[in-house]
Amino acid sequence: MSQRSSGKYVPLIAVAVLATVAAGFWAPCLFLGRVPATVQHQSWMVPWRAVQAPALPARQWDPLLWDSVAQFYPWRVLLRRGFCRGELPLWSPYQYCGYPLVGNGQSAIFYPINWLLLILPAAKFLGVSLALHFFVAGLLTFYFCRLLRLTVIPALFAALAFSYGGFMVTWALLPTLVASAVWLPGVLAGIELTQRGRRCWGMVLLAASLGLTLLAGHMQIAAYVWMTAAVYALGRLLYNLGCKRPVAWWPVGAGAGLGLMLGMVQILPTVELGMNSPRGSQVPTQQGWQFQQHRLLRPFELVTFVSPDALGTPASRLSSDQYWGAKFGIIYSEHCGFAGVVTLFLAFMAVVYRRDRISWGFAGAVLVVLSVIMGRPLARVLYFWVPKIGAMGSFTRFLFLYIFLVAVLAALGLDYLMARTSAGKRLGSGSAYLLGSAFIVVLLGELLPWGWRFIPMQSAADLYRQTELTREIQQRCDPTEGRVLAITPRRAWSLLHTPDAVLPPNSAAVYGYCSPQGYDSLSIDDYYEFAEKLEGEPPAPAENGNMMLLENYASPALEDAAVKWVVSMEPLYDEDLKLLWHGEGAYLYRLQGASRFRVRSLQGKTIEPSAVKGGLNYVELEVPPVNGGTLLVADTWYPGWHYFVDAHPAPAIRYGVFRRLELTGGAQCVLMVYYPTSVLCGLFVTLVAVGGLAAIAGGWWMTVRR
Repeated sequence: MSQRSSGKYVPLIAVAVLATVAAGFWAPCLFLGRVPATVQHQSWMVPWRAVQAPALPARQWDPLLWDSVAQFYPWRVLLRRGFCRGELPLWSPYQYCGYPLVGNGQSAIFYPINWLLLILPAAKFLGVSLALHFFVAGLLTFYFCRLLRLTVIPALFAALAFSYGGFMVTWALLPTLVASAVWLPGVLAGIELTQRGRRCWGMVLLAASLGLTLLAGHMQIAAYVWMTAAVYALGRLLYNLGCKRPVAWWPVGAGAGLGLMLGMVQILPTVELGMNSPRGSQVPTQQGWQFQQHRLLRPFELVTFVSPDALGTPASRLSSDQYWGAKFGIIYSEHCGFAGVVTLFLAFMAVVYRRDRISWGFAGAVLVVLSVIMGRPLARVLYFWVPKIGAMGSFTRFLFLYIFLVAVLAALGLDYLMARTSAGKRLGSGSAYLLGSAFIVVLLGELLPWGWRFIPMQSAADLYRQTELTREIQQRCDPTEGRVLAITPRRAWSLLHTPDAVLPPNSAAVYGYCSPQGYDSLSIDDYYEFAEKLEGEPPAPAENGNMMLLENYASPALEDAAVKWVVSMEPLYDEDLKLLWHGEGAYLYRLQGASRFRVRSLQGKTIEPSAVKGGLNYVELEVPPVNGGTLLVADTWYPGWHYFVDAHPAPAIRYGVFRRLELTGGAQCVLMVYYPTSVLCGLFVTLVAVGGLAAIAGGWWMTVRR
């Protein structure tokens, strides 16, 4: 085989390496029935600790990684449940007395990779999805570096450094951040292609990557990707102008427009929920800026860029007191910028010895990003002058961009060293390949063992294990009749130790019962006010404003919310409560509350529907014939619901934060269906974008074929 023909296979070998490393890294999830989630945290809560806690290894409490169990797994269960029923799970009846699941973004219903839930169980899907995203991140980074004229080995180094660096590993258990971040190199590669004469392919790649980062669900990371794309495109266009090269303005603009249209099916419902959420009214304040500063990277934390566990790690099995970084308010994942010592060394070599525009440009970008992460003036500008950026989360999440830039800079340094090695009088290209391969081996030796140690991978059978309590709830607590209130005291929730909790919020989605509580980054503001009045104080724990915990089981407002059962870790003494079962550290009571659906006739009688059936997005009731009356529905009021009485459209009226319908004489069938205008309009725009991209890609392919 000639040297030229053998060289064609070198990039394919690099791609095979990326696939092999991804499969090997996630092998426990792909082949051994493990799930990437903090099952250990759940095992110390009621009721699971009665059957699981001694069997699982201890792990320090990490409130951020707890979201893998408390949020992302339940959302994937709902997607799987909806797909198996043949419906898109736009609405969740299991939390907050009903909630627009499509609006929270991180449910990522329209993200194509999540459609694997059609064929995979939720626990299996979590590992498969992460393996696929790690591979895609590496593949796109490799492709971008090749566009920068880097040779295969340095491009492979950058791909591995970004894919298995601190951001991707420490945020793996919160998969929407990873899913939104992996498309960054695809965005930059698309821009680069448009300026190198491959306008159609570049425009398609740019639009697809920008759209997918929106559909992936984490709007903060998506916003950072779009901001980075705008800065890179402007710099690239100005560079071409300065060099008197052709400037392709329209492909970049068209790609951005198509990308925005592609993500519109997710953007519109998220904006709608945001406007109806407590976060929608937040504005930048000096107090908010001070809170942001407490969460930003501090100079002494830069030591973790060299040694990620210098301030401790939640992966340790020691007591939480040993994770002394938590004493400074440090959340490990939020502040982890580790990409390998060898990566920093090669990045330094690129800046010192290459001395060209591209290395200095990336080095300057690294300094700018670090200044934002550390709260320098640019961070203040972003907080006060870029709408909603400050309300999304800490600026430390720009670390994904820092790691990507450092990875590319390291590839530039390795490319320089390999070129100097090949140019030596006694050394040839073989020595250069050996040198580059040695650096890759060192990089993998730094990143992979650390990543394996950090990411918990436990048996999928232990995640939301069935217990006697959950079986009792499933048998006794019919979701069509009412809701279950599981009482966890707000004071029990902590950032430093595992909370003493019972069936924490969103457990209802997994086990299939309805709850008045929930845990989500966005909630409906009217319902939050209702919960606040019910409790007499804010329903969220001080340590977690996204969680809603209700304790006041004696409140008359619970009747409006159709709470008919109460679960408590302590015995309750109230004449309205009837003990049904106790065990596993919990007590299950029946509360004399109202039903979820009830008809109030003109004569003042209360009648329950004779039959109730439905799915995630609809409810159908059979009402006994009444000569007029009111149907009271203890489900949250929200735009997008449509009502039909005996197949005729009927208006609904707000009943506090709930709903009511006026029934005419003889009414027997009531149908409520959720199909919001925001989703329908967004879906239309997205499909137009898909058609446009398909036409452009098809035309480009036909041209290439000719």
